[in-house]
Amino acid sequence: MRCHARSGALLLCTTLTLGPVAAQTPTDASASPQARAAAARAAAAPAPAFSGPREKLVVAMPKTYAKSETMLLWGDYFNHLARCGNIDLQNLQGESLERSTNIDVLAEKDLIDNLITGKAQLAQVNPGLVPQLVAAGQPAPFGVPGNKASGQRNSYKLILISRVDSPFTKPQDLVGKKIAHTTPTSNSGNLAPRALFPALGLVPDQNYEVVFSNGHERSVTGVMHGFYPAAAVASDLYQRMVVKGDVKGSSIRTLWESPPFMTETWTMGKDVSPELQARVKKCSYSYSFSPKLRQLLPGNDTFLPINFERDFATVMEVYNKTAKAQAGKPTAAPAAKP
Repeated sequence: MRCHARSGALLLCTTLTLGPVAAQTPTDASASPQARAAAARAAAAPAPAFSGPREKLVVAMPKTYAKSETMLLWGDYFNHLARCGNIDLQNLQGESLERSTNIDVLAEKDLIDNLITGKAQLAQVNPGLVPQLVAAGQPAPFGVPGNKASGQRNSYKLILISRVDSPFTKPQDLVGKKIAHTTPTSNSGNLAPRALFPALGLVPDQNYEVVFSNGHERSVTGVMHGFYPAAAVASDLYQRMVVKGDVKGSSIRTLWESPPFMTETWTMGKDVSPELQARVKKCSYSYSFSPKLRQLLPGNDTFLPINFERDFATVMEVYNKTAKAQAGKPTAAPAAKP
């Protein structure tokens, strides 16, 4: 799980409530600038691209952010999707997100269970969960943040870092040392190092001692303060810490980096009708990211389609090597449904 703490404002989140609430035009002079801006954006929203009966779609999100922050970041996308696709987005309790900001934020196991059982039909998922979903017969993810002009999809790399003033300049220098992983279930923070580090001469628990930090930010901070000689972390989360000023990039040395992994992607359940899937995809690919999302994901301005075999090659390598290590025999990658 690639979780990281943020601070959010509930007032801002409530301005992103969908449908009728967002469509109200505040005429009171005391209305906040955020409320007036949200109302103006809603008023300028395009008419639905799809006619006919309004479809229902249950949304669930990962427990990466609090509910208020999740709506602050993604409420504008939900607003666009509801209007463009003529879709009634709901939470797991059946509450319409037109009248509530009570978005469900779930732990990894609960998110997977709700998608597989059909209780949730639309969700953002961490890349490490995708092989489990595909193996369970779920469709491959349909969209990932990216840049429309360049066609570049958002990605991150597993990086091995140490302090710049340490004696370590290459991975092999860490033989016999401690390397921080994040949590046992983390793809980029534990499963990927276990799958990819042996080729570097670093077999976990044999060539080096694994210590769990309980998070990417804790791993980076631990290296910076000298608690860990080195750490395996996700490059995008590390860069966000640098941008926020939590760590000085000049104080950290990168000893190695992996091929790219997909970042969080969006997926639909297998029971969503082909017609509704088409609505969601078309409206998602036409969505222009809000300023808040562009700030969170620099260089990304929309959703781009996913080619599972190409874009998840590194994720599937980790998945297959992990399965092989656990079962003691080769395991083929599951075939993705379109």
